[in-house]
Order: sequence, then C-alpha cells, then structure tokens
Amino acid sequence: MQGMPLVLACLLLLSGCAEAPVKAISTPVILISDQSDSDIWLPETEKEAGFDKELDEETIVETDPFIAIERQVYPDLPDRLRVERIANLPDEVNESSGLAMRKGRLWTHNDSGHDAILYELSESGDKVLRRVHPLNSVNEDWEALAQDDQTLYIADCGNNLGDRIWMQIYKVAWQDLDQSRDQGVVPSERLSVRLADTRPERNRHAHNNDCEALTVVGDELWLFTKNWQDHNTRLYRINKEAPVQQLVTSGEFPARGLITGADFDPASQRLALIGYRLGFMNVSAFIWIVPVVDNAPDWDQASYHSINPVGQWEAILWHEGNLLVSRESSVLGRAQLGRIVLP
Repeated sequence: MQGMPLVLACLLLLSGCAEAPVKAISTPVILISDQSDSDIWLPETEKEAGFDKELDEETIVETDPFIAIERQVYPDLPDRLRVERIANLPDEVNESSGLAMRKGRLWTHNDSGHDAILYELSESGDKVLRRVHPLNSVNEDWEALAQDDQTLYIADCGNNLGDRIWMQIYKVAWQDLDQSRDQGVVPSERLSVRLADTRPERNRHAHNNDCEALTVVGDELWLFTKNWQDHNTRLYRINKEAPVQQLVTSGEFPARGLITGADFDPASQRLALIGYRLGFMNVSAFIWIVPVVDNAPDWDQASYHSINPVGQWEAILWHEGNLLVSRESSVLGRAQLGRIVLP
C-alpha cells in the first residue's frame, strides 16, 4: 500500500491528469529509523536540522508534488485542523503513546524500550510530578491508555513485527494511583487477549496485526488495529473482567492510514481516532470523528480531518468538547502536548 502514491503519480502524469506542475526533487530520501515506530520518510536535510525544527505541512507540499496527486485521490477530505501547542513534553516521556486525565492532571507513558512506568504530568504538561510502577507489569510495548471512573487501563499491544500472539491489558485502580507517591508502586490486574482471527507473521511493518488504540465504550474496551498493509482498522471488543480472552473482529473500517490512538466521549457519543499516513516523501497526520450509534461506529457519518503541524501523533483524549493529543519525539519535532479545537 505504501507504494500506491508513486504508482498513481506515474499514471496521472502519463495521462495528463496531474494539474499541478511537478518540480524536480534532488534531495536524497532516507528512512529515519528501522528500530522503532518512527519510520518516517523525509529529505535527509531535515534529519540534519535536528529535532527542534517544526515542519509545516504547506512546506512539505512545496517539496513534494505527490501530495497534489494524493489530494486528487481523496478529493472529499475536509480542511485541516490546527494542533495548538500546550507544552513540549518532558524528556522522560519523549515517546508518549497514551493519555488519560484524573482530577485535572494528565497521565501518560512511553512505549517499547522503556520501563513500565506511569507518569503524572503537571497541569501545564511540561513537568513530571509522579512516576508510578504497576506491580507485575512489564512494558513489552505499551501503546495506549483508556479509563473509566474506577480504573485506568494500560494496553500492552504493540506488534510491529506482526508475530505477537498474546497481548496484555493492565488494570490499575484510580484509588490506588491517587494514594501513590513518586517512585511508588501500585497493584495491577492483567487481562490476556489474543486476536484469534489472525495468523501471526514476522514481517515488520508489512502486516495488518499491529495495535495501538484502546478506549472504554460502556462496559467494554474497544481495541483498534493499526493495519500497515491495507490501511484499514479492525475493531475488537474486550470484556473488562475476563482474565483470558480469544477475540474476533467486530467490524472493519477504511481508516486511510495507520491508527495510533482512540478515545470515546460518552456525552456526545462520538469516537475520535488519530493516526498518520506515510507517503512517497512525506508523512501526514489525521483524525477521524465517528458517531457511535447502537453501540457501533457509524462510519457512514464519520468525518476525516488532516491535522497540522505534521508529526507522529500517537495519543488522543476528549476534554471539554475538544481534543488533547500527544506526539512522539522524531525528526518532525519534539515530543509535544497539544489541543485541537473542533469546529
């Protein structure tokens, strides 16, 4: 699927359908990383510029004529939404992959390669107030947080290679977190889940079995896949209590990209999904706003929005009718906490 923009470009150019003039591009292209999720193609000069440089999406459009063709392929996409920066995240959480809020303060965590630690942030988002370890938990690849009134859920579900069979959901009581101190520990329970309708295959970033998005909807946990091959997403429903579960797909939806986070707003009955798309020489970020009707996503009424600035936006959280989002540190910019004001 990642080669489709180039194929479409060639077809459109040969047929005379590309309306925008194509500029010559001589800048070499590199793969920023082959050992983490930050596998984003960009001109090498941007890598040399360092992590502090913000890339505006319009700048990337100027250097990448394939975006014009991409917009022809998806002509129905609404206008972009702007991420307002709240704070640069502390270095301790430069791979923030999940967000939750308790008593006006955010909790987050890092993903694979880091300790199994929950981080409470200051109200401004730029300082770590507490670091708490859930007992009996490990961070194989923590990718998401979900919450209800009693419990914080940690999704250890990342599956970049595609060969993971069992995934874990750790449950931590908010009451225990409220009483914990910095560098403290809290009890946790573990749910083990398996995507029973998939076949594990070791093929890094070339499969449809990755997972990075979890949210609470009523009495269920909803897990959404990150499909590297077909750019769809599948929904799996998880029982909050059963310790071992074999899951089958509840629905599949055309995400048009890689889903990295999800959150459900009970007040508006809307689901928010965040993700990004890898193009020939660019990365673009997006959100879906999806009504939930009769306990199911109503994709016919869903709206797709590109977001700017670009980046590897990983987590999303409803807050007072708008959205809080976090971004991992990468060549596209520092780890950041932001707000999206919805129209």
